[in-house]
Amino acid sequence: MKKALGLKFNNGQGLVEYVLLLTLLVIGVILAMSLAGVSISDLYCSAANAVGGGKACDEQQTYCYGGLDQWQTAGNLSQNNGQVCFQNGLQSMNKCSMKLPESDYVINMNDVTLSKGNGYGIYFRTTVDANGIDGYAFQYDPGAGNALLIRRWINGKEVMTPIARVPINSTIYNVPHDFKIVVKGNTFTVFMDGVQVITAQDSTYPTGGIGLRSWDSTSGCFNDFSLDQTP
Repeated sequence: MKKALGLKFNNGQGLVEYVLLLTLLVIGVILAMSLAGVSISDLYCSAANAVGGGKACDEQQTYCYGGLDQWQTAGNLSQNNGQVCFQNGLQSMNKCSMKLPESDYVINMNDVTLSKGNGYGIYFRTTVDANGIDGYAFQYDPGAGNALLIRRWINGKEVMTPIARVPINSTIYNVPHDFKIVVKGNTFTVFMDGVQVITAQDSTYPTGGIGLRSWDSTSGCFNDFSLDQTP
């Protein structure tokens, strides 16, 4: 190696210069890969996972996803141009989530568009029995004074006093929105189009799945849905 590079080293000094040269070469390679858009951390994780035969780096796991077939169609739910659409009075639970043992998760629903009506909701930490639904619902609710709400449900009925409420500060109809609901411990945090918009704390219901609801003359659709591991 010394001869090929045209360098002459003397004892300890040569070793130090050799190490410095290798360090500079490694830094140069890393910089070049970064500029080319290659993630060094991803490369490390892939290599470590391959060598170790397991997960050396934590990755967010998706618990549930899918289209129309993943919902219990107890109401007006359909598929249109690749979107799942809801209308009028709807209560539909996600089948995968109702079997999920995890109590903490992240709900992602993208391009949710309300065409008309008084609003829609996303159930979470919800169970269903002969008495009806118990759990929580986040609601995009123009019928409640153009507000975002989080409410409890007890024995199939919503508690009218919300545990959290903020006004909707955007166009209500025919504008798609992305929602992320982080359910972790006793804290529920909702992001709308990447911005945190509402948070609440409550410990009434520790477990349960998710679902959809709409009411009155509501009509709307959404593109993508996933239920993911909390970060």
